[in-house]
Amino acid sequence: MINLGSCLVVAGEKSGCGKTTVSLGLMKAFSLRGFKVQGFKAGPDYIDPSYYKLATGREGRNLDLWMLDEDTVLELFDRNSSGVDISIVEGAMGLFDGAYPDDKGSSAHVAKVLKAPVILVVDAGGSSTSIAATILGFKLFDSGLRIEGVILNKVGGESHLNHLRKAIEERTGIKVLGGIPRVEDIALGERHLGLIPAVEGDRLSEKIERVSTLLEKHLDLGYILKIANSSPDIPVYEKRVFIGEKREKVVRVGVARDRAFSFYYEDNLDILRFYGCEVVFFSPTEDERLPRGLDAIFIGGGFPEVYADTLEHNRGLREEIKAFSISGKPVYAECGGLMYLGKEIETVEGKRFAMVGAIPVKTVMRGRIKALGYREVVVEKDVSFFKAGDRFRGHEFHYSELIHEREPNFAFKVIGSTGKTAKEGIFFKNTLASYTHIHLASNPNSAKKIPERIKEISKNTQI
Repeated sequence: MINLGSCLVVAGEKSGCGKTTVSLGLMKAFSLRGFKVQGFKAGPDYIDPSYYKLATGREGRNLDLWMLDEDTVLELFDRNSSGVDISIVEGAMGLFDGAYPDDKGSSAHVAKVLKAPVILVVDAGGSSTSIAATILGFKLFDSGLRIEGVILNKVGGESHLNHLRKAIEERTGIKVLGGIPRVEDIALGERHLGLIPAVEGDRLSEKIERVSTLLEKHLDLGYILKIANSSPDIPVYEKRVFIGEKREKVVRVGVARDRAFSFYYEDNLDILRFYGCEVVFFSPTEDERLPRGLDAIFIGGGFPEVYADTLEHNRGLREEIKAFSISGKPVYAECGGLMYLGKEIETVEGKRFAMVGAIPVKTVMRGRIKALGYREVVVEKDVSFFKAGDRFRGHEFHYSELIHEREPNFAFKVIGSTGKTAKEGIFFKNTLASYTHIHLASNPNSAKKIPERIKEISKNTQI
């Protein structure tokens, strides 16, 4: 029996405890039982949600309470969970870990805004009775949070599980929903920014099915369903993003989406569509030509450094994108897209590959993180998709740095979560490239004007 609006948050004691594997397994297991499942990710991660579609058949979504206010998070949750049987929200990092300095946007914060029950995933490898003290600490840390069950990962066997179950349930009053044995061949592949994006993965659907079979065997899915059914109705909120009727299409926007470029907040694309953009996907690694009749181009993040050789060899498309940029039509790029629009990418091994050359920079990959954190973007120039005065929130995470050929023109002032400011957003004509992945729902009033802004620029330019 499913209640309309059933929801649960799968949170972890820490990063790396297995919550992504558990979340995917639960999504797939309930999907195989015939339920419509929607996957969400707490926080800014755009890679984990790419896996959710493999498990559920539906695009994964983000719920981020630093980038977005509570009303907007509730609106996006309501919109994307409408018509489904169960929504599963995968947490980020540990349950109470959020943005500096107040842990805003943590998994616990998201759960409290949604009024959703929490299942805590705990790494039980090498643990004994003391694990109950850890779980009791999570229970007592915030009395406003409903931790309704615990899943133990990497248990050593039946006797180990029984010992831990007795200690946890007697000392904490929280039900142990099962224990997952250590299974090496279900681990998901990783690289420097986290998981390898689902679009690149090999036989991932089979691996997710194996995880769901494992969970069916070792977890009490019936009780987990009961926990999800205990979630109340979605709290009342003020609608701010998708207001009124969907607008007629006024512009055609080419969006780069393939194995090299897959980092997008899905709601951003929905916002563009809702307010008048026809979104047309193209592949910088595979397509020889741009789609016809484009008014603008949007190139998101990804791993262009991994596919640099393929991108370099697709010279015809690179030249088309450069000509599009030179024409003055709007081009907007984020992170990996910024790297692609530059003159070249140099890998950690020192290999160099030619890119589009629309902006006078080259990108050099480094062996360590160069930037990580939330950003507030203040637009200071009328350029590309944006107008001076627009403000958005977003996130930055990369291992690369830029080498400028000359003094750059910047369109953004970027403010970090600690208050530190910097100039960012390199532009040439109406081509704009930034390291920050912005969330358009952080400023719906500006976002809804983007299609008309593109139309205004495009009608006065031609290639």
